[in-house]
Amino acid sequence: MLLAAAAAIGACSGGSGTASTTPAPAPATSAPPAASSANRATGMPAGVTAAMVALGDSLYHARGCRNCHGPDAKGRQNGPDLTSATHLHVNGSFDDYVKIITNGVPADQIKDKAHTLAMPARGGRPTPFTDDEVKAVAAYVYSIAHH
Repeated sequence: MLLAAAAAIGACSGGSGTASTTPAPAPATSAPPAASSANRATGMPAGVTAAMVALGDSLYHARGCRNCHGPDAKGRQNGPDLTSATHLHVNGSFDDYVKIITNGVPADQIKDKAHTLAMPARGGRPTPFTDDEVKAVAAYVYSIAHH
């Protein structure tokens, strides 16, 4: 049920349970689908850089993502393990991580009923993630889920 590191401060502190209708940012690259496969040298999707992963790591730990998913991303009461290969809300692709971080998960759409708080869209308020920050957090989550 990888909820992809949206800064869940708002969710874990009782924030709004609604998801944004803001469309997901464009994928990290505009290359054709064949070129968007994993970069053979790094194992990361095309367009994902080490700098993006580092920024995403920093954002994950500085913002509320760690509050629900844990500082080690192995999950907590209000957020699933992000290091697992088991996913309920995404297919494990970088683009799906971008979508879920962008849109969040309303409480009534959470598939694992052990987790009851909504995942806020774009990391929640007061400072939602920008498109580049969403992609960076998605890159970090992708890197820890595909290690």
